[in-house]
Amino acid sequence: MQPDIKNIPQHLGQYLYQQIDAPWLEAQLILDCDNNNVIECKAHFKADDETQHAIAVSDNITALFKTLFDHAIKNEVEDWQRAIFTMTRKGQFNLNFERDNNDEEVITAVEIHK
Repeated sequence: MQPDIKNIPQHLGQYLYQQIDAPWLEAQLILDCDNNNVIECKAHFKADDETQHAIAVSDNITALFKTLFDHAIKNEVEDWQRAIFTMTRKGQFNLNFERDNNDEEVITAVEIHK
């Protein structure tokens, strides 16, 4: 059963937290989409020594993140292609949506903080 849309960020955060087995500063879950199809969902965390370590992403987490992405952009006129969920070890998170423009630059648009 899918959780309520408002609970998805908590599920994403819990998943990231449970996958990390070392001291860390922040973790990111990144969803890349094109034409409403998931291209890639990846995650990593930044350790206390500033090194990055990959986190495996399950199909269930990818589906939850895609649900959140679709819900957040359903009434937007922009063609958002990426969502980045960032969490600190204190449990704070933000969610940014990005798109690639013609200049190959990334534009950050929507931020949601807890």
